[in-house]
Amino acid sequence: MSIPSPTDVQSGSHAESGKVIPLPRTRLSILGLEFPFMVAPMVGLSNVAFRELVRSYTPVGLNPLRFTEMLSTRRIPDEKLETTNELKTAPEEAFFVPQLLGNEEQYIAPSVKKLAQTNPWGFDINMGCPVSHTLKHNWGVRLMGDPGYAAQVVEWTKRSSDKPVSVKLRGSAGESEQLDYLLQFTAALESAGADWLTIHPRPRAQQHKGVANWDLVREVARVRKIPVVANGDIQTAHDALRMLTEFSADGAMIARAATARPWIMWQIAELTGNTVAPFGREHEKCPWTPEEEGREYINACLKLLVLMQQFFPKEEYVLEKFRFFAATGSRWYQFGHSFWKMCTKAKSCAELRDSIEDFGRRFENPSYQRVKFL
Repeated sequence: MSIPSPTDVQSGSHAESGKVIPLPRTRLSILGLEFPFMVAPMVGLSNVAFRELVRSYTPVGLNPLRFTEMLSTRRIPDEKLETTNELKTAPEEAFFVPQLLGNEEQYIAPSVKKLAQTNPWGFDINMGCPVSHTLKHNWGVRLMGDPGYAAQVVEWTKRSSDKPVSVKLRGSAGESEQLDYLLQFTAALESAGADWLTIHPRPRAQQHKGVANWDLVREVARVRKIPVVANGDIQTAHDALRMLTEFSADGAMIARAATARPWIMWQIAELTGNTVAPFGREHEKCPWTPEEEGREYINACLKLLVLMQQFFPKEEYVLEKFRFFAATGSRWYQFGHSFWKMCTKAKSCAELRDSIEDFGRRFENPSYQRVKFL
């Protein structure tokens, strides 16, 4: 497997060549998803404001799925949809997917019932989180240690909802035995009624670092009858399309790179020949060159700050969440560290807005095509 280096596909190359990459029709179309790209569940990031930011950059008529952050089924039944920040949705928000963390029917059933009031597109079960506090409850990636029990979790979720149910899991194929186990595990999920799977092909120990083994997605997709989506180290629109055209994935799930390029769905659309722009930007082309992306990043940050203030009443919470957003996405920019440090110094949303605007006036902040996570 080869991962493109920053010089393999330069930002702006599509804009210069005008080359169109045909969009393959995948098995996700069975579920009504003709645009098989989505934004991953990310703890501390995938809140309603971020989902709305991505939506604002998505061409009219396209419906990429946007996931919530990881939601504990032990907490959801006692939380309020209107006031719990992690559960908030936008008015008439569609094509969003709550991600559930849990393994007990007594909590899964009421959690799904409560979240159904927000009219989600479907539900996702987390079987990939490697963080230690989830592991002590046998949540997250720990569920991958018992195919039978994991299959029960799928059955309980399916029993509680008529919406599509997916599973996001991790995988490693360093040894043939590991691949054999992954195929056995995914077979159990398929038999239990999972509608589709997302595979993050890094082992638990690797967490989110290093190169993802995208060949593993091809191996699983070849065997499973349900759609298989690729996740992990998808940093560009070209990467996302390669998942479909070269690695036989049925879809591509973009994670941290979407915090650097909230317009990545727009880029994918242009690459595949879709000339429709996002609402309000009908006569514009999406950012492609490093300089264009640097300027648009400032606009996106200002837009996100407004959205956060709209949905979250406490200023300190907005500042905390924005700093995390900046810490995650700014690494794709030449002066990202300086931008993030500037954001940490702001004591109010008004000061943060002024600082971002000043930074945008004073500095060119070109993007990097790809970054390495060590």
